[in-house]
Amino acid sequence: MHKSAVICKNITNVSLIGPEESLIEGESSANISSEGTGSILSVQWMKNNSPLSTSNSIIFSSDNRSVSISPVQRSDSGEYQCTYRNPVSSETAKLNLIINYGPEEVSVKGEDVVDLGVRVSLSCSANSEPSASFSWKFNGADTNVTTDTFTINETDFTHSGDYICTAWNNVTKRNASKKHALLVKVGGGGGGGGGGGLSSGAIAGIVIGVLVAVAGICGLIVYLTKTNKIPKLNQQRKGQASGAAQSRQETKARGDGTILGKMSEHIYENDKHENEHENMYENVKPENSRRPRAPTPPQVSNPPPVRR
Repeated sequence: MHKSAVICKNITNVSLIGPEESLIEGESSANISSEGTGSILSVQWMKNNSPLSTSNSIIFSSDNRSVSISPVQRSDSGEYQCTYRNPVSSETAKLNLIINYGPEEVSVKGEDVVDLGVRVSLSCSANSEPSASFSWKFNGADTNVTTDTFTINETDFTHSGDYICTAWNNVTKRNASKKHALLVKVGGGGGGGGGGGLSSGAIAGIVIGVLVAVAGICGLIVYLTKTNKIPKLNQQRKGQASGAAQSRQETKARGDGTILGKMSEHIYENDKHENEHENMYENVKPENSRRPRAPTPPQVSNPPPVRR
């Protein structure tokens, strides 16, 4: 009994056909089908060089030549490989699948409180596929800034307010925004970004100025010492001090004498006034200090008896 030989044709022209439209996470479905010529005895699917298995969202056709993903998730992005095999040949086709999503998790990085007259940059970012485009609003008004960075070259008080960054995905047609409050004040800095403080150039200028001043003072002291001007100055100061002290003593002495003289005059005047008061009291006396007597009533004698 003879066994018939199986003749296998080489596998060629293997290809993958994927969706033509953009795939949006949570909305789209993807169907990937394979094609090839030759004797195809087995079909194997892989994703990113790992075997692709059936799941709730991944379903294979009965002949294993196509796979359906619905709905697609961002985790479905990657490189899909399909390999046709037979005993004498094999061939693999590849297809890159991109799932679009976002924008999500929009954030704005930058200082919250800054000094007056400083440079400020606010940076906006978002998780998005493809990369999002950005626009900015300040206190609700459009700023015409369409980059991920909003820059203020020199702050003034009118820059205090709310900055809103909006991220836009032109594939998913979705957008998301994030607000950032900025306060401009005089001095102090601080806040979340630490906008205050002196720049390195300003600090260097202050240090150099202090060193120059110290060097100038030291040079002046050396010059005065070598020219013997410091002892003369000390002698002049001592003479001025002693003269001032002597003047104060003389002034004090004159003041004490004046006070004693005035006190003596005051005492003499008081005694004089007291003597005058006493003399006036003696001179002013009533002409007759005795009280006047009442007039003596006339004496009435008894009348003689009448004779009958």
